[in-house]
Amino acid sequence: MVDLAYSIFKSVYYLKMARQSGKTSQETRELIVQAAYILFGHRGYEGVSIQEIATKAKLSKSALYWHFENKQTLYFECLKQFRHVLREKIFIPMAEITSPAKQLSLFFSGTNDLIKDPVMVDCAAGYFLGMGRSDQETVTYFRERAFSESEQFLSEMLEKGREIGRFSFAGSPEPLARSLWTIMEGCILQMRRQPTDEIEETMYALWAMFSKGIGLEVKKTSSATA
Repeated sequence: MVDLAYSIFKSVYYLKMARQSGKTSQETRELIVQAAYILFGHRGYEGVSIQEIATKAKLSKSALYWHFENKQTLYFECLKQFRHVLREKIFIPMAEITSPAKQLSLFFSGTNDLIKDPVMVDCAAGYFLGMGRSDQETVTYFRERAFSESEQFLSEMLEKGREIGRFSFAGSPEPLARSLWTIMEGCILQMRRQPTDEIEETMYALWAMFSKGIGLEVKKTSSATA
């Protein structure tokens, strides 16, 4: 009975130690993810230590391990958050409509919106490129699997557009889907220092060029959509 009481006391004690003062366990977990998200985004998986994350989150290293088993688990959580932003800005709006032409326009306008998000462009390299050593096979596999979902979605959109006569291209849609992903990734990584008006112009040029390549006529508007 004494051992049980001590065990309960110890669990409660460490739970309190694992939280920031005045924060719930969930709030502390979210603070850890916020701190890790920025660090991983700047330096990639290998470039960040658990101690650095704990320091930024204002926690002890042992307290951080209360919430996350290891660095890999925490990185996965940050990668999920990164994917969520991409889905929220681009892929969810695309999935809510059925017109392939309109979906394609939303892809470019959504990318345009992402480039205006300072946190996204500041942290994109650590998730798109990984950065650092590449010997973490599990991390690499998870990242590639996460990004492959969008490639499949874009391929299906392009194929449907061809089937109903809106798009015209030869061969498999997969290379075109990969090129769309490359456009989005490249724009986020390279255009973050461009003025807003130049970003708009560049996104429209890319949208018009890609659309022309698949036989879709685009009418110029004030944004990347048409």
